[in-house]
Amino acid sequence: MSHNSTDTPDAPALKAVLFDMDGTLVDTEELWWQAVQHTAAGLQYELTDADLPDVLGRPVEHTAAHLHSAAGNTVPLAELTAGLHREFATRVEDRIVPRPGAVELLDRLHEQGIDIALVTASPRSVADIVLRSLGPGRFAVSVTADDTARTKPAPDPYLAAARALGVPPAACVAVEDTPTGVASAEAAGCPVLAVPSLTPIAAAPGRTVLGSLEQADVALLEAIASGTGASFLVPAFTTRNARVGEPLRATVSGLLRGGTVAGFVKASGPDWAHVGADGTVTGTPAEAGWAEVVVKATGGARVTVRIPVVGADEPLVRELKVMSWNLWLGGAPVDGHRDKQLKVLLDANVDIVGLQETAGTSTRELAAALGWHHHQAGHNLGILSRYPITARFGDPAPSGYGAAGVTVRLDSRDGVPQDVTVWNAHLNYTPYGPYDASFDRLPVPVLIEHETASGRLREIQVILGAMTPDLATSGTTPVLLVGDFNAPSHLDWTEAAAPLHGGCGPVEWPVTKATEAAGLRDSYRVAHPDPVRAPGTTWSPLHPLHEDGSGRAEPQDRIDYVLFSGDRLDVRDAVAHVTGAPRPYPDVKANEWPSDHAAVITTFTVR
Repeated sequence: MSHNSTDTPDAPALKAVLFDMDGTLVDTEELWWQAVQHTAAGLQYELTDADLPDVLGRPVEHTAAHLHSAAGNTVPLAELTAGLHREFATRVEDRIVPRPGAVELLDRLHEQGIDIALVTASPRSVADIVLRSLGPGRFAVSVTADDTARTKPAPDPYLAAARALGVPPAACVAVEDTPTGVASAEAAGCPVLAVPSLTPIAAAPGRTVLGSLEQADVALLEAIASGTGASFLVPAFTTRNARVGEPLRATVSGLLRGGTVAGFVKASGPDWAHVGADGTVTGTPAEAGWAEVVVKATGGARVTVRIPVVGADEPLVRELKVMSWNLWLGGAPVDGHRDKQLKVLLDANVDIVGLQETAGTSTRELAAALGWHHHQAGHNLGILSRYPITARFGDPAPSGYGAAGVTVRLDSRDGVPQDVTVWNAHLNYTPYGPYDASFDRLPVPVLIEHETASGRLREIQVILGAMTPDLATSGTTPVLLVGDFNAPSHLDWTEAAAPLHGGCGPVEWPVTKATEAAGLRDSYRVAHPDPVRAPGTTWSPLHPLHEDGSGRAEPQDRIDYVLFSGDRLDVRDAVAHVTGAPRPYPDVKANEWPSDHAAVITTFTVR
């Protein structure tokens, strides 16, 4: 495969990168926290979130003084400081682990001749252990807590590193993981790339925030140093399938954030691929295989567009990934929710998505950023698709409950379309069966009575009635029903699984019984037949405890589904999908996962 490049060399604005150590380059932040916990426990002092500003990113002496005061001065300060030093150094020596992407980024900077400094609030004795592990030759300079009169959050360490390198602070990008370190670097005048470890860090002018160093590259650091600050939400993403001899179109502009960008160019890629100034990637693939097009924005930010290309005589879609996802009030309770939603969709590499709780605009905005097709049905329901939507139908109730559907054209060859019909539903949420079972201990007949009275059974019966013509032809055109049913499955509440449900079971929950009677199969249970071994919980990653403050455990259940009908779809796998480690409600604003539900993703083989 031939490649060409329209890239032209840029004069690098980036002169040096100044890395924090603990929690940024190496995974010592947790080791530090363990050392502090151990020391505090010896003082019979229990740490809380209120201690974090005096613990994270601080020198040993500061934290020791804080513990000395908080615990009532029970141990001499010098002894306490020495003990904390010892506990931390021992853990670092035994268990040092580089952070994901750290070594790779150091290598790329070294290859391009960009100076690297280590700037840490840890003592020299600890820094030297880390330097030996990472390779001291990678670093031109190292500045520790022993080397300046004041350490972080004062600007002194970063000023000292820049001075030692002979570079203005404004030409040095500081890479930090704590608010204390960010404050130090910004006070010194350095632009900052923040990669938070234990404490959230908000984006701000002159500051870029990423979830991992794996998402960073030299081009991004150059953009940060140049002041453009522009970066792509992801370093790479995959498009829908393309076929040899047929035109393809994709877009990257909706994934760029920050700074001022005048346009886009192709940095590298096959000859047939073209990049417009507006960020569109177009062309007609010349051969099968994986094609990669690197798109560069003015200012240096880059993204790799991966294009799976099938042969001219091959089916376009052999694998289909379908997702159901409740966005939780459009995602509003979580900061930066729209960008986090986009990253989830791109990283999961899904093809068709049924969305609930879209807040009226989410479907359209996500589709615009991705360059996908969409159907927004009322203020609550939406469907996204990488492949063309050729028909839209269904009429949700004014409440937003009900269902809507689309026809997605996966392929068309010799005038014969290959379609799939997709319905997306959201059912009423109250009363909730697991509460009746776990909290009120209602007998099974009463549970069924309440479930029927909730209106959900009637709602699903109306939806299935509207789907009847589609289900009748599912042998040729497969049918999907995805959604948040707010109802458990009879396939989960079995006698064997009763211990998972407060001892209640079996329960023939009527909503899922109705879908089964209509000929729909539960893809998650096809992939994972045993509900004890694979509960598939989707409600809720944010609610270990019930919201009423009683301290009762929240019943964990599977209430989100990808159902299917038709012999042309075979289930390869299904997962309940959550990214990151979400903090429980209500402390959710900084969560990487922007929902209170887990999503369901099913991978189908298409015949």
